Amino acid sequence: MSKLNLMKQFMNTFVGNDLHLVIKDKNYFHVHTIEIIQKTDDSCPIKETPVGDYFLRLSVRDEKSREASILCNWSEQLIQNLLEHSISAREAGYAVIMMIRSPLNANSWLLLWGDKLQKTIRTENPIETPPITIDYID
Repeated sequence: MSKLNLMKQFMNTFVGNDLHLVIKDKNYFHVHTIEIIQKTDDSCPIKETPVGDYFLRLSVRDEKSREASILCNWSEQLIQNLLEHSISAREAGYAVIMMIRSPLNANSWLLLWGDKLQKTIRTENPIETPPITIDYID
């Protein structure tokens, strides 16, 4: 499967399907919108992405309802791992997957889900806005 198709599947899995992705990096960031963006020139802030390739823009909300955007050039392996964990988490009856940087390697992520996490993370949107999926593809 191509990286673009993986990104589309990831976007459709984690937006509007009662499965929540939370990124932990000092604070908790609940992902509510995922965009696929194609790099069209070198003015893009993600320098390691070649022109013509795709990256993700995640719109997130922290626990105080502050909004932010995260630009991600995630590997196909990370996206595939998130998709595989989403299946396992759903089969086990969980609706939250958390990403945490590995303490052994800052370039690696740990993917967590389970009882304690499910009880700790608030999944409802504090602001009543429905999640949206935006697909920017040239």
